[in-house]
Formats: sequence, structure tokens, C-alpha cells
Amino acid sequence: MAGSTESPVSARSAVSSLSAISAISAASSISAISAVSPPPFDRRDLALAALVVVAGLLTFGWMAYSALSDIGGDLVQMAAPGTAELDLDKAGGYTIFYEDVSVLEGRFYSTGEAVPPGLVIEVIDLSSGEELDLSPPFGSSTYSFSGRSRRSIAAFEIDHPGVYRMTASYPPGTEGPQVVLAVGTGLFGGIISKIVVAIAALLGSVAAGAAILIRGERKREREEERLREEDRILRRKGI
Repeated sequence: MAGSTESPVSARSAVSSLSAISAISAASSISAISAVSPPPFDRRDLALAALVVVAGLLTFGWMAYSALSDIGGDLVQMAAPGTAELDLDKAGGYTIFYEDVSVLEGRFYSTGEAVPPGLVIEVIDLSSGEELDLSPPFGSSTYSFSGRSRRSIAAFEIDHPGVYRMTASYPPGTEGPQVVLAVGTGLFGGIISKIVVAIAALLGSVAAGAAILIRGERKREREEERLREEDRILRRKGI
């Protein structure tokens, strides 16, 4: 009797055909996807980011070097006992420093860390003849740099620029070593501001460089998505 059951050979052939069609379809899909390669990163963005970071590094180095070079640069030195005229060009606070290791007029001084006992300091406004009040410094500062060692010992305020005379002496009938004093607006005010600017320039350049790279990556992702969308449209149209 003739049966309608499909032979095992025909069934196996059908399964093989379906598997082959699925494999071909998957391979075609993979080929279509891989045909859209992501666009390369824009070299101009890389160059611009590198340029910004290098500029920040150079600015940081220059500002840091300038700050270190300025340490003690605005101080007026004098030998004590002795007298010096100070041409102070701005109102505000000034600090008197004792330099236990210093060089003045070609002479090297190393006079010990302690201020010589009995040393008397006076500051007089030459425009009025008024003696200024000396006070303890606002916070004690000590530093050693470039072969010099200083520490703050007194401070005074002026309300107008002008020429002031500073005299340092020992009481009558007493003697003491010759030491070096220095007067200035302080050690670290301008230095700290320069270092802050240097750090801000460095961090700002790194942030700007990172922003350029992020923008470039997003632009590349948008371009890749556009290419994939174009590929999908062409494949739907059978092109």
C-alpha cells in the first residue's frame, strides 16, 4: 500500500537545506554589519588636545619657576647695627626679617638662628618724622632658599608710600654681632598667587584637552551611527 509518509532521506535533506539557509542568512547579516567600519578618530582633535595640554604644562612650569625666582626678590637688605632708607612704594603691611645665613655686598654672614639680644629696631617716616609702631609678625615664617635663611621678627604698617628710615642698633655701652636684616611685604603672598595660577592653568588645560577628546569621540559615534543607518536603508531597498 502506497504511504504518504515522507522518507527519512527527504527529511534530512530538508533539515540540511534549512540549516544552510540560516547559516547563509547569518553570515550575510554579519557581513552587512561588519561592512560598516567605525570612522577613525579625527587626528585634528588629537593634535588640538595635545597642544592644549602642552601649553598648560609650559605655563605651569614658567609660573612655578617665576614664583621660586621671586622668593625674597622684593626684600631690601641692610647691615645691623646700621641705617637704611626704604623707598616703600605702596601702603600696607611690611615685615622685618632676620637673616642668619646671608650675603650682603659680597660678604657672607652666618650669625646663628637666635636674634642677637638687645638689638633695637626703629622705623621713621621721613615725611613727618613720626616713628612707626613695630609689632610681632602676623604668623612666624622661616625659610631657607638659594643659600639664604630668614625668619620674620617684626612687622609695621604704613598708610602712604614714601621714604622711611630704618635704624638697628644696640643699647649704648653694649656691643653685638653685625647681622643682616631685610624688609619686604612678605615671603609668600605673591608666590602663592603665582602657584595657584600655575595649578589652575595645568588643571584647566587637562580639562580642556579631555573635553576636546570627548567631543571628538561623540562626533565619531554619531558618524558611525549615520553610516549604519545608511547601510540599513540600502539593505532594505535591496541595493
